[in-house]
Amino acid sequence: MFEADSSLTLEYTFVYDSLSCSRDFYWWHIVFAYITAISGFLCMITRIHPRTRFLHSWLGKLYIIAMLWATATSIVIHNKGLPTGVIYSFLWVMLGLTAGWIAITLHTKGVFKRRQAAYQGSNSFMKALREMLTLKAFHGCVMFVSWINIAGRIFVTPLRSDFECYSQPAFKRVSSKHYNYTAGSPIEFVPARDPNYLRAPWANSEQRWATLLSAGPLVAAFVFGLVYLWVSQSRGDGKKEIEVEVDVEDPNFIVSAPSRSA
Repeated sequence: MFEADSSLTLEYTFVYDSLSCSRDFYWWHIVFAYITAISGFLCMITRIHPRTRFLHSWLGKLYIIAMLWATATSIVIHNKGLPTGVIYSFLWVMLGLTAGWIAITLHTKGVFKRRQAAYQGSNSFMKALREMLTLKAFHGCVMFVSWINIAGRIFVTPLRSDFECYSQPAFKRVSSKHYNYTAGSPIEFVPARDPNYLRAPWANSEQRWATLLSAGPLVAAFVFGLVYLWVSQSRGDGKKEIEVEVDVEDPNFIVSAPSRSA
């Protein structure tokens, strides 16, 4: 799949048998970055009209998933690192996303449920202020901070069709556990191939290793779940069921009925 010497191609870069840059992953990174920006924008738009608000949580989930994949694909398009200013903006992206998710989770679960507001007057500004001092409003504010920093990065960065993996890491002119530098010696590039590559458990069998990491845990989880349920049923833990009935007058209100023996 890859040439032995990645220093002779602009399609990818290998360092010690580790992929640091791939031109193909650049396009996937761009796709997920745009999905992140667009889904975040649509997520805010859904709050305008009551009929579109049911899409808000779904678009929020899409925003998070796209963010994860955009982050994952960025790992293997490394050429020269990121400017420190961009790193700070990405810090606000992730902090806003984290705080926003925690806030809306606490809000929906009723944690720190707001008591009856002390203000009972008719002043519209005070009413608006009261609503802004809630977890739900905090969620919206910090998620906007997250979105604006990722969207701003996209719109000021031109979409390029000539992305290349043009850099190759070199050893620093300082002795370390990885490299012994001799004063006055020329720059030495980090080799594409690891001389001790065979020590890795996936050496020369990467596809088999990938299969084991996916199929193996899946089969193990299924077998564990099957045995656990079998033992539970045998011990009588599964004989009790919880029935629910729906109030005909209000289909959204569910009343739990007492447990009965099967």
